[in-house]
This record gives sequence, C-alpha cells and structure tokens, in this order.
Amino acid sequence: VGAILSQRSGPLNKLRPCAFFSRRLTPAEKNYDIGDRELLAVKLALEEWRHWLEGAGQPFLIWTDHKNLLYLRTAKRLNPRQARWSLFFARFNFTLSYRPGSRNTKPDALSRQYSSDSGASSPATILPAACVVGALTWEIEETIRQALPGDPDPGTGPPGRRFVPAAARGAVIHWIHTARFTCHPGVSRTTHLLKRHFWWKTLTRDVRDYVSACAVCARNKSSTKRPAGLLHPLTTPHRPWSHISLDFVTGLPTSSGKCVILTVVDRFSKAAHFIPLAKLPSAAETAQTLITDVFRLHGIPLEIVSDRGPQFTSQVWKTFCSILGAKVNLSSGFHPQSNGQTERLNQELEAMLRCVASQNPSSWVTYLPWVEYAHNTLTSSATGLSPFEASLGYQPPLFPEEDLTLSVPSAPHHLRRCQRVWRSARSALLRAKARHAHYADRRRAPAPDYQPGQKVWLAAGNIPLRGTSRKLAPRFIGPYVVDRVINPVAVRLRLPASRRVHPTFHVSQLKPVRLSPLCPPSAPPPPARLVGGHPAYAVRRILDARRRGRGWQYLVDWEGYGPEDRLWVPRSFVLDPRLISAFHASLR
Repeated sequence: VGAILSQRSGPLNKLRPCAFFSRRLTPAEKNYDIGDRELLAVKLALEEWRHWLEGAGQPFLIWTDHKNLLYLRTAKRLNPRQARWSLFFARFNFTLSYRPGSRNTKPDALSRQYSSDSGASSPATILPAACVVGALTWEIEETIRQALPGDPDPGTGPPGRRFVPAAARGAVIHWIHTARFTCHPGVSRTTHLLKRHFWWKTLTRDVRDYVSACAVCARNKSSTKRPAGLLHPLTTPHRPWSHISLDFVTGLPTSSGKCVILTVVDRFSKAAHFIPLAKLPSAAETAQTLITDVFRLHGIPLEIVSDRGPQFTSQVWKTFCSILGAKVNLSSGFHPQSNGQTERLNQELEAMLRCVASQNPSSWVTYLPWVEYAHNTLTSSATGLSPFEASLGYQPPLFPEEDLTLSVPSAPHHLRRCQRVWRSARSALLRAKARHAHYADRRRAPAPDYQPGQKVWLAAGNIPLRGTSRKLAPRFIGPYVVDRVINPVAVRLRLPASRRVHPTFHVSQLKPVRLSPLCPPSAPPPPARLVGGHPAYAVRRILDARRRGRGWQYLVDWEGYGPEDRLWVPRSFVLDPRLISAFHASLR
C-alpha cells in the first residue's frame, strides 16, 4: 500500500507533497479481498498521519482509485472488519473521492516500493499547534537557572544532564526526595533518580547527608540497622545472696486464694524463691514480703534489680532500700533484657507449672514448693553447679547412703569447702558473662556516643499513640533532648509531662537526630497564644469523642505537633464550637 499527504500552498494554490508512506502487507492482510485491501490503505494512511489529521480545523480530501469505496459511508451492511474500521474513520473529518488510476500514479508507485518501519522517526505530537495552550515548567528549573551565573557549568558532565550549582543543590534534592511522585525514597533510589537528570561531583554524598537528616524519613521509617548498644552485663557478685533480682508472674488462675508469684533470684548461686501472693502487692507489701521470706533467711542484699513496676518506682520502695543500704537498679524502659535472668527464670517456672498442673490448673500452689526445690537442685549452665551447692557448699543427697559423704568433720573444713565452691562458681560466672557478651555483640552495633543536650528520636513501638492506626503510626517520635547518660547503654531523656513513661531508655530504643546544611530544619511547634489570660493552642482537627461523667471529652490533634502530643480535653476547653460541630457532622 502507498499514500501521499499533500497540501495546497503558494500563489498558484498547487498541491505540494508533505509526507510519503508505503508498507508491505502482512501474510494475513494479503488474504483480504480487494475491497478490504483498498480500504486498508486508507486506514493505514490515517493512522500514519493521525497527528496531523485528527482534530484538524479544516476537512481534508482522500483520493482513491477504487470507486466502490465511495459507498462505504452509505452502505447498510458492513462486514465485521469494515464495521470496526468505520468507528476509527468517524474520528476524522474527510471526504472520499474517486480518481482514476491513470491520474493516481504517484501513490501507485509508492505501493510498489515499501518502506520498513525500522528507520521511522520519532512520532510527533497528536495535537496541532493551534490546540497548545502552554508548556509545563517546574519551579526548580528557574531556581537552577538563577543560580547558574554564580556557578557556571564546567562542561565536564555526562551529556543530557543538567548541572546543578551549589546554591540550588539542596532545593533539587528536596524537590526530588519529597515530591509526591517519589514519596521519600531511600539514599540509593534518590541518587539514581537524580543521576538521570542532574549531575554534580558530590551528588552521592549530598544525597546521603540529606536523607539521613530528613525528619519525615527519620520519624516514619523503621531502622534496618543492627540494634545499638553492646551487651553491658551486670556486676558479678562475690558471695551468695548479696545481689538479687525481683519480678512478678501474673495472669495465673486463682489457687487457694493466690494468683501472683513473686520471683526472687540470687544472681550468684542462681537460687530462687517463689512466693505466692493473693494480688499484686504495693511497695510496702513487697518490702514486708521480702523481709519475711528472704531477708530473714539470707540477710540484707547489697543490690536489688527489678523492672519499672509501680512497686519499684515509688518513693516508699526507694526509702526502704536506702534505709537498708541496698542499691536499687531498675531496668531501662521497654528493655526487659536488663533483668533477663529473672525473665528467663519466669519462663522456666511457667513451663514447670504447666508440666505438673496442666490437668488441674487451680492446684498450682501445691506444686510450687516442689518447683522451687527442683530448680535449686538442678545444675545451672552458668556456674556448672546447682544453686544448693553454690550457696551451701554441698548438694542435697538423693539417697540415704550419700549423707555420709557430706559429713563435715570441722567448721574450718566446711568454710574452706564453701570458699572453694564460691571461687569456682565466680570463675564460671565470669566465663559465662564473657561468652554471652561475645555471642550477643555479634548481632549488635556499638551505641553512638550520646551527650547531654543532644537531640534523639525515640522508638514509638511500645508507646501508645492516641487516635492513630498502628500500621500507619510513626515509628519514632520526638525529637527529645538527652538529659543524662546513666551508663554506656542507658540514657535519660527530657520528656514532656504528657508522656507518662519513665524517661530512662536503652540505646536500642533511640537514634540520633542528623543535621545537614542541605536539609532545611523542621519548624518548631508554634507557641501558645494568650486567650483570656490562659495559654491556647491551635487545633488541627478533632479525632474522637468519649463521654466522661456528665460531659464529653474530645481527642485533639494540635497544629504543629506530632501524634504523640494528642490529648483528651473537656468540651469547655475547645474555644471554637465549629470544630465540634464539624466533627459530629463528619460522623453522619
């Protein structure tokens, strides 16, 4: 098939060719009848020059040497192929005219010499020039253009890429990284996208600095690095019951009026006492229980390790320990590994109770003394000795004839044997501590060197955020200021009064705030305004409502503050009643 596109021009209004087209028929097209093949030539020509003919302001004329095509638009019956093509023809404003083959020589010559599609040029625009309203431009292009006079293109970059002067690099990275068509990608993806269109020598380094300092990424993306903070084991005691650990086991069925177990562990010999209680005790009740069941048997300890339960953070407990001269060590927030020995013993205790009391769970109190005896007679993996042997110097006999081997001829001999056992147990504890630190540090990274006054992000995985889906909640909140470095793996933060959590956290729950001159710092929260002599804050929206007493409380999301600062406030605190009306209207 062949076709010529011509246009009248010049003073004589002569036809002058604009484009030529020819193509060889495919094997399937060669099977068409003569009428469909002639009509195919018209269709292919319209497809080839669609960007010129579709939507044209003036109608155009098609000359063909096949007269039967004149009746196409008036035919009442069309075959399926012609019907499909007629829908395509309806998009053009043209008139079909017959021209004898003797006068239609130029397209006839083209139909005998086809042109392959391999050398075809790039397609032009579909819309004619009359339909173009304006060209789309980005504001970043003007920013680069204004910065070029002070830092011109050296001309050594790859072809097809724009050079970005130093004054505009931060704006370019910010535009690429934060635009909706990218949605805060990582360092690698941001770098690859920038290198497609821009270049400068320090592009990769600048992108890395910018992304690490991006507050949106730091707040909402989970960390893929190894947990920070190498293992920092507790001190190794020199004698039994000088350092103890405490914890509670809750959620047990009621048995003889008891539903809680107080677990007391000696960190030297690994001996334990399991004390059943009727409920979670207060600080004073915990102190009285320790005096009755532990201190009267083993003496007053030098150090007590516990979690941050209300019993152990109260002033009563701190005063009680200070009077006894015992040092209080509390585990860091959301890091139970600080008291891992007691946590592991609780797992062992629960497993033993399941083994002996699973058939009758309400009878676990009767088995608890046997569980304690079993734990204290079994060998500890840390010392290589049983807790009985490490604390008393001998293993309780299992058979009567073994009692003769445990006879003590004299008190000095017994003391020497106890001291020998204690030295052996301490050496084993030191070896176990070094071994555990070696294996644990393989999966951890050294913690950053935090300093007082430094800003950090706090992991939000264990902190409830009001009115936020856990899937879409930020992974970190803050930033908060470091108040004090307690030890290499524990840091105290300056938290607002609304955060009802203990301010001491393990370094694995933190990450430092990065700064970059290319990344604009986040705006500080707006200060309060005085309304009627009282501070007032702008409300972004109301998220939820609940009834409290005779009135209502509303969960408020503050303007300029994160989800961690949302608060429930009474209705009287909302000064603009339209906010409440809009909230209730949105629920309908």
